[in-house]
Amino acid sequence: MKVTNTYKNLSKQEQEIFDNYIPSKLKQINGLLQKFQEDAVLLDCTIEKFDKHDAYSVELILKMPMKTLKAKETSHTILKAIDLSKDRMIIQIKKLIDTIQKEQLQARRHASIRRPKVHEEVAAEDIHTKQFLEA
Repeated sequence: MKVTNTYKNLSKQEQEIFDNYIPSKLKQINGLLQKFQEDAVLLDCTIEKFDKHDAYSVELILKMPMKTLKAKETSHTILKAIDLSKDRMIIQIKKLIDTIQKEQLQARRHASIRRPKVHEEVAAEDIHTKQFLEA
């Protein structure tokens, strides 16, 4: 997973806090995305400081080949905003993985993929006819 960070209205100290804290939180997201190729997944992390409200907004945008997920949270501390947005992203990833697995399971159960009973009966009759003719 490739990660890009974007900052808006942050001081150097706040950028360092963000840069040091975000990799530890992305390990969980990366763990859920192990089945995807590393270069196929892109995560954009954006943090913005609102001076008027003394708050931070963290937005995570996960771009995958089949879907784009977005999680955005606002809090008065950088760490809490990161944690909340990461939790939202994990919930979305788990839902996506669950739907993918259900679709794959339904595809395996689909009647057109399985051999119809009519063909099995015909094949069984052919075997009996062949054995009868050989005898």
